[in-house]
Amino acid sequence: MSYASNLDTAIMPRESGDFLLKPYDNYVNPTKTSVMYEDETKHAIHRKESITMDNGATYEVTSSIAKKRSIDIGIIATTAWLTHELGINRDRAERATELGIDYTIVSPQQNLNRIGHFGRNVCNVININDYLNHRHDRDPDHLWNDGISRGAMHGFGIAAKAPYIGNKKVVYMDNMVPCFPLGFDPARDLGQLPELAKNELGAMTSFVKLPLNAVLTYPRTIAIHPRMFFQQMKEIPALLSGETGEAASHMPTDTFGYVTNFLGDIMGQGRRWQPILAEYDNLVVDNVKGGGHLSIAAPRAQEKWQRRLEGVHEAIESNPTIVTLGGAALFSAAHHVSGAFEPRPIAA
Repeated sequence: MSYASNLDTAIMPRESGDFLLKPYDNYVNPTKTSVMYEDETKHAIHRKESITMDNGATYEVTSSIAKKRSIDIGIIATTAWLTHELGINRDRAERATELGIDYTIVSPQQNLNRIGHFGRNVCNVININDYLNHRHDRDPDHLWNDGISRGAMHGFGIAAKAPYIGNKKVVYMDNMVPCFPLGFDPARDLGQLPELAKNELGAMTSFVKLPLNAVLTYPRTIAIHPRMFFQQMKEIPALLSGETGEAASHMPTDTFGYVTNFLGDIMGQGRRWQPILAEYDNLVVDNVKGGGHLSIAAPRAQEKWQRRLEGVHEAIESNPTIVTLGGAALFSAAHHVSGAFEPRPIAA
């Protein structure tokens, strides 16, 4: 049964122009998928594929399949700007699969002749996730979204659009340092560039606290291949458009999630996000004093993310049907088993 079949209209998404209302029938072409590599770790099989949609858009998709799956809902993520599936992203996939949760991460579109488009990317990620959910016999109706920076920005779009694509529902989203909710305004934002540089240099000092394995692997987070870099550059217009803030304003009102920003992060702009997200009772907004965009890699930030991962997992594993009851029910259950979801006051 799909989530929306028994959904109260009070928690359906609000209308928001073409992005939500315009049909977008673009599915994975199964005859145009190919394996790029496969490797194995203690808890998972990792398979990177090139996946092409019916309209020709191509994505690089890495599926981390838990060897001992504990729940039928997988995590879907999209990469942060300038990153790919390795480094911190592989670390998060490993932590999820250790708990028995499949983890999928999708790249920006890889066509040399196309520019990134927020709405189309969101729809394609949902449809790629649906294709893989059916392949791996996972729950196709309920999504768990995870994202850092660009990935977090797309997370709001996925939550808003999912009910319009097969009546799906994001049951939990964990969005860290989403950027530019109101878009980029040179007159308003250019003057902050010196502060951005200062704060990011300060945030990098947290790297000295990383454990040795992270020191060795986290540098691999950055996509340094020239073609990858070129594709990432083409994402800039979509990231600066403000569409992510618009999408965040039109999610189902019972949306359950956790949003982390650092108030020293000039790109994250936590104070601009706060009024947009304030209406969501089941969404915890954690605006942390100081820091910068790169503070998400600090050990404390990843430890807190791990606690939230474990809390949602425990709530679903102990009662799988709770995902059908709406965001408030799952929030209550996760909050009951973990202190990681305590609402926090907005930092001064």
